[in-house]
This record gives sequence, C-alpha cells and structure tokens, in this order.
Amino acid sequence: MTCDLTLRDFRSVARIVNLAARFNCRCTRIDASADDHGTKAVFAFDGPAQALVRLRAQIDRILSYEIDEVAG
Repeated sequence: MTCDLTLRDFRSVARIVNLAARFNCRCTRIDASADDHGTKAVFAFDGPAQALVRLRAQIDRILSYEIDEVAG
C-alpha cells in the first residue's frame, strides 16, 4: 500500500510509522520534505491485507484530526 500525504504537523510522519509497527505492517519507503505549507510525505507499507486496511483507516483519522485542528 502506498500513501501520498500532505501533513500539517511534521510529527505525524513518526505517528504513522509507529502505527504501522503497531498493526504489524512494515514501512518499506518514506520520502518526506517540509516547507512553509506543511510536510509532503510518501509512504509504502507491506503487511497482511486486513492490517493494511486498518492502518489506512487510522491514517485517515490522523488526517481528519489535522484538518479539524486547522478549522477549529
């Protein structure tokens, strides 16, 4: 599974990597760069199909939380 994300908080990169480990997935690639508009990150994960689905759902929650923080 690959994810191409724009994150407002650069610490979310570490959160996502930690989530992958918690779901028994392996992060096989991380490319991240930060600028004034946030952090652009590309992740590649490997693992059991169900774990990858759960991981993606949690990543979506992180993204939702970041959007809510900016709007609030």
